[in-house]
Amino acid sequence: MPGLKAATAEAGSCSSKRTCGQMASCDEARHYLTDCGMSKLDGDHDGIPCESLCK
Repeated sequence: MPGLKAATAEAGSCSSKRTCGQMASCDEARHYLTDCGMSKLDGDHDGIPCESLCK
């Protein structure tokens, strides 16, 4: 699956994505929250980023 491989590779870094709308998946959003320190992705501070992606 080339698409999955590309998304996984991109999720492995802290690129210029800054909003939930730019995230391709919940896993990517979690990476940005935990590994990149993007706390604004967790608006209600419950530990779950991008509620629309991580239902």
